[in-house]
Formats: sequence, C-alpha cells, structure tokens
Amino acid sequence: MAANKKDSNSTQNTFNFVDPFWDSLANGLNAFFASQERVENLTIQALEYQKSAWEKVTGNLNKIEEEQNKLVKEVRENIKQNIQNVSSEESSKTYDQWNDRLDEIVSRIQKLTVTPYKANLNILSQSQKQFEGLIKGAINTQEKNREQLKPLFEDSINQLKTTQKGLFDVFESNANAALSLIK
Repeated sequence: MAANKKDSNSTQNTFNFVDPFWDSLANGLNAFFASQERVENLTIQALEYQKSAWEKVTGNLNKIEEEQNKLVKEVRENIKQNIQNVSSEESSKTYDQWNDRLDEIVSRIQKLTVTPYKANLNILSQSQKQFEGLIKGAINTQEKNREQLKPLFEDSINQLKTTQKGLFDVFESNANAALSLIK
C-alpha cells in the first residue's frame, strides 16, 4: 500500500510538473488578449481626442469668421454715423454704395479663398468620421473574434492537458507492467 501511495505521488508530481506549461500558455494567451483590448481602448481614446480637437478647430474658425463679420459691421455703422453727422445725406449714400461694392469684392475673394478652404475642412472632417467608423468596426470585429477564440483556446488547452495526462498514465502503467515482468 505504501508503494501504491509512492507511485501515486510520483505520478501526481510528474503531472503537476507538466500542468504549469499549459497553464502558462493559457496565461500568455490571456495576456495577449488583454494587451489587444488595451491597444483598442487607447486607439478609441486617440480617435475621440482627434475628433474633439477637430471640432474645436472648426468651431474656432467659425467663431473667428463671425467675430470678423460683426466687427466689420460695427465699424461700418460707426463710420456711416460719423459721415451722416459731419456730411450730407449724399455722402452717406456714396459711402453705402462704396460698401456694397466692397462687399461684392470681399464676397468674390471669399469664394476664391475661404470657400475652398471650408470645403477642404468639410472633406477632412468627413474623412475623419469615416476613418473612425472603419477603426471602430475593425475593433468590434476583433472583439467578436476574441470572444469566439478565447473559449476555443481554453477548451483546446484543457483537451491537451487531459490527453497528456492520459498518455502519461498509459506510459506509466506500461512501464509498471514491464517492470513487473522483469521481477
């Protein structure tokens, strides 16, 4: 009976020696999956930061344009009032005509410069949204794949452990049988 206990302990020790290999492999796979998740989260954070920065740039450009228009309007009104106070009604009309022509020139300049710039900003914004959508789609696919693969890896490792233990048990019983024939 003591011999059986000793044989059982050596079998258990040998199997416990091989078991950590498979556990280590499983832990490595889990660490790999966890690192993928961290990279995905960092990528999403970077995309959100980029989106926020892009929205701020676009918003600030719009605010600058609004403030410029407001300032030009105020300056024009002040000049018009000064002309009306100092000069005749005719001078005020001339000033209005001059402003109308200036507005036409500014409008043409904006069509040549600002409009393409805004169109480029709009295209860049749309491209950023599409890129973000593609990245998020890829991340979702990767998450689904990981969810499907993780149990398969775990089952495979458990099957390998069981198979290895079975092979070891067969080897041990054959070795014991061979030893008993020699005695």
